[in-house]
Amino acid sequence: MGASDSIRSIVVGTDFSAPAATALGWASAIARVHGASLLLVHAYTKQDPGLSAEETRAALAGLAAVETAHGLQVHVEMHEGTATQVVAKLAMESRADMLVIGSRGRNPISRLLLGSVADATLRQVSLPTLVVHPGDAQRKPRCARLLVGMDFSPEADRAAAFARQLAAPKSEAVIGLLHASVIATPFVGVEMPAVPIVEPAESDAPAREALSNRVQQLGGHGVRIEGLSCPGSPVEAMRDVANERQADILVVGTTAPAGAARMLLGSVAADLVHQADRPVLVVR
Repeated sequence: MGASDSIRSIVVGTDFSAPAATALGWASAIARVHGASLLLVHAYTKQDPGLSAEETRAALAGLAAVETAHGLQVHVEMHEGTATQVVAKLAMESRADMLVIGSRGRNPISRLLLGSVADATLRQVSLPTLVVHPGDAQRKPRCARLLVGMDFSPEADRAAAFARQLAAPKSEAVIGLLHASVIATPFVGVEMPAVPIVEPAESDAPAREALSNRVQQLGGHGVRIEGLSCPGSPVEAMRDVANERQADILVVGTTAPAGAARMLLGSVAADLVHQADRPVLVVR
């Protein structure tokens, strides 16, 4: 991969909450691995209780100082407006490679209304967005073992390509391309030792061939690519295989356009964001 394929700039929103702190922790870890800069964004309204403008600037400066001490280049932006409006606007204007936001967890009401900041932000931005959950604070932030949902659509192919871009360090990186199937047919791809392959049903042969082609296309560059098949729905398969393989991040493509009125409730991306027990990267 050339330098143009590297992650160079990451935006992360903060409101000084615990979910925002988790998001910053993951953004910082990824930035350090890739040598990327951080853009730390805070939104406020005049009606907001709590910190004064001076106190807010001091708090942002403190967060930036911690990341600077880790060797990162950090920029800070503080603007009036809703969190969704400000974060989405700056993320797009900055031409960042990815956005990291925190979710407040699996809330059945927000799941139906899609009213959370994370959901609203996902609707507004078109750049790859990593959503972290409260429980992810207990996980070591890493981007070495990625699991990509693969349905052979252009969106899934873009998700897989970005996963290869994100995966680091290359010497340890493993990307699994997972196709949900009625028959479990895990197999190895390029750069993997040979193991017995379970013979799939004839009807599954086209999917198996398509998966093998993706493995070969993405292989090399020091990143190990594995083709996988698992029975069940895409969301169930992603969750089960992620637990088995101890994946750091789930990666999924979506057809939902930026600015859409809502993300489809039935989409794999929306379901994963709300149901996964680890960070989910949504790629358009």
